[in-house]
Amino acid sequence: MEHKRKLITKVLIVGGVIAMLSYLFHPGVGQLSVMINGEPVAEPLARFAAIPTLLVILLITSLLTVLLFLGVGVLMFLAAMLFAFAVCVIIAPYFWPVLVIIFLVIALMAFSNGNKG
Repeated sequence: MEHKRKLITKVLIVGGVIAMLSYLFHPGVGQLSVMINGEPVAEPLARFAAIPTLLVILLITSLLTVLLFLGVGVLMFLAAMLFAFAVCVIIAPYFWPVLVIIFLVIALMAFSNGNKG
């Protein structure tokens, strides 16, 4: 256990040193620049509009990371599959029996034992 703790400490220290050096010697340190079509935007209103988008992306990423560490990845996958199925049913109302049959075939294949003999 002591060996693992030393290894984790060394990895964190080396990672911190690399992050610090790459931040200090990067040419764009301290500059917040918004790029649209590869060109920097100097208008303050565009920079102001980019901040909420950045915060929402950071919030979603951190929420997904917390859920990953809590171990709810399979639950999220099943919820996404159910959501995708519901969207397909809503978008294609005339073809929903075909979609239900396809979904049931996939569900039966997923839950089968896999015995071939």
